[in-house]
Amino acid sequence: MRPGSESIVSGRTIKRAALIFLPLAVAAVVASYLLYASQANAIRSTAQATEGRVVDIARQRVGLTVSSLMADVSYLSEQDALRTYLAGSDPAALRHLEAEYLAFARHRQFFDQLRFIDASGQEIVRVNRKGDAVALAPPDQLQNKADQDYTIETMKLDRGQTFVSDIDLNVEQGTIEQPAKPTIRVGEPVFDDSGTKRGIVVINYLAQRILDRVSELRDPVADIWLVNAQGYWLLGPPEDAFAFMYPERKDRTFAAAHPDAWRQMQSVPAGRVETEFGRFAYARAEVEQSGGNVGPILSSWFVVIPTPHAFSDAQTSVLRFNFAVASGGLLLVLAGISLGLARHQVHRLEAEQLVRLSEARLRAVTETASDAIISADREGIVRYFNPGAEKAFGHAEQDIVGHPLTELMPERFRQLHTGGFRHYLETRDPKVVGQTVELVGLRKDGREFPIELALASSEVDGALFFTAIVRDITKRAEAECEIQDLNRRLQLDNAELEAVNKELEAFSYSVSHDLRAPLRAIDGFSQALVEDAGPLLKSEHHSHLNRVRQAAQRMGVLIDDLIKLARVTRTDVKIADVDLSEIALALATSLQDSAPQRQVEFAIAPDVQATGDPRLMQVALDNLLNNSWKFTASRSPARIEFGKTVANGKPAFFVRDNGVGFDMNYAGKMFGAFQRFHDAREFAGTGIGLATVQRIVHKHGGRIWAESQPGEGATFYFTL
Repeated sequence: MRPGSESIVSGRTIKRAALIFLPLAVAAVVASYLLYASQANAIRSTAQATEGRVVDIARQRVGLTVSSLMADVSYLSEQDALRTYLAGSDPAALRHLEAEYLAFARHRQFFDQLRFIDASGQEIVRVNRKGDAVALAPPDQLQNKADQDYTIETMKLDRGQTFVSDIDLNVEQGTIEQPAKPTIRVGEPVFDDSGTKRGIVVINYLAQRILDRVSELRDPVADIWLVNAQGYWLLGPPEDAFAFMYPERKDRTFAAAHPDAWRQMQSVPAGRVETEFGRFAYARAEVEQSGGNVGPILSSWFVVIPTPHAFSDAQTSVLRFNFAVASGGLLLVLAGISLGLARHQVHRLEAEQLVRLSEARLRAVTETASDAIISADREGIVRYFNPGAEKAFGHAEQDIVGHPLTELMPERFRQLHTGGFRHYLETRDPKVVGQTVELVGLRKDGREFPIELALASSEVDGALFFTAIVRDITKRAEAECEIQDLNRRLQLDNAELEAVNKELEAFSYSVSHDLRAPLRAIDGFSQALVEDAGPLLKSEHHSHLNRVRQAAQRMGVLIDDLIKLARVTRTDVKIADVDLSEIALALATSLQDSAPQRQVEFAIAPDVQATGDPRLMQVALDNLLNNSWKFTASRSPARIEFGKTVANGKPAFFVRDNGVGFDMNYAGKMFGAFQRFHDAREFAGTGIGLATVQRIVHKHGGRIWAESQPGEGATFYFTL
């Protein structure tokens, strides 16, 4: 061989590998991006639908609570005991009225005060609540309320009309009562049998009940606020709630903090608005009273769900990570295949065999996809039609390849498609290319069905091709109808988000399994090449093949851990009583038996009980204790502790060690898959263990976090 010939062969190999890899990588990246965009859109759509449902339920809760109060005060204004008192005003009639008010207040646990005030503004009867007990105010404590706004406004009303105040904080003796007591007042005038106005009935309602019923809906959304008609928070940032009651805070309003959102809320009673802050879903809760000849008195509040940009991004972060892992793995496989094909093409003897293998693997990726994947040339003629497309459209591949793409769409769209296709070829203006849109497909039997289309174009060797990923969204359309039904029944259901997460885990699990076969092929064929052609290969060729096998085996370990992580995520939780101390003690004994020469002190708290899935709890504690065992290897003696504590008023469990610790600046990445803070040569592992523990804790509705300092050990806490 002439000097420099080896470098020429190497250059040719690299060039051939690049020519093979680039189109495969482009197709893989395009397909991954389109799938990711489709899933991300589904997550965002479901999140927005959930926000709309929660806002509507909160609005109805506010309205129903106030309507119930209006019904109560209307009943009291026409009560027989009150009419008897108005007819005679004798002591017996007064005692009977007091007894009726006491009995009524006992059955209304959120009434703070119940009063009958005569036409002069003097309280005749007042029932006060202290905790769970109600009592009559003594005669010497009855006050004249003629100067109060609610007395003045209610006395203006006719029979059957009701006054509803805004929600504010109760004030006694000119001072805000402490602890703060949100209050709403509902009043109605009282008339005797002759039609003379004799006073008013007023209910002071503990409006914290309204705020709590709105707060209960926080779980599936970022947060939920209640804002009054003047733009002040009643429920929102704690330091800004009821700011209008405090002179020094009167400028701290929702209207001032988010003026763009407030302007739309003033003109449109319900909807969604995007600002620099993020997304706001809102609805106006109104209570209108009318009757007689007096104009309506309107009380209104706004239910608002704020979704900051950071929260929206977090909803798709797991999706991005899983697609990145899957895409990275696929690109690694494609790179390995490309390099192998290029090297074997230099040796013409094995070229055809490896080309067929590459085509088979690439086809396996597309033919196992559940979505329809269709490729067409610049003339709009179908050139590829995968099994997913056969299932979706009902055409066999041999019956549609070579036919116009328009045969897959209803007649009314064909002319529009042809014009748009021609426009793109002339201008390259991507109105649909590179986008995800919803259209209508046509099956072979003539039935139409809704589809989601993601279209991309690519140019290979001067030839233009179009690749479409088509998804049948019939079920999603049916799900939207179900959402409307759930709104009518006032039920919160985040099943769509769970379904997306399950599809994502299933996708990751399937891709991980599909990666096994090519890795085994790379390892196996490399070993076969060593065994069959060993004497003919140079030492550097043996070194290259060994490095290929080691890389394939390492990726196999990563895939195994990824499958374990996916299996944990897909496992159904079976709740039972679990003795965590017993599990931890058994695991500690096993660790000590595995390395009796190590000096390790285990401190296992006795009788630590929990409610959860026993098998998943075994997996979680196994990962945490093994983690501590691994990172205390350099300590003598080492100490590993398991116990129970209280965090934010809730039971929490912990595993603590005196190992090498870590920098808390990186704690946010700790529970991501394949995240490592230490050199793999010093501490073995793949970075899956803590991600597995986090998935198990999340499946139990809990959370996990850690505290540490470099060189001072670490403590992992989790709740269930």
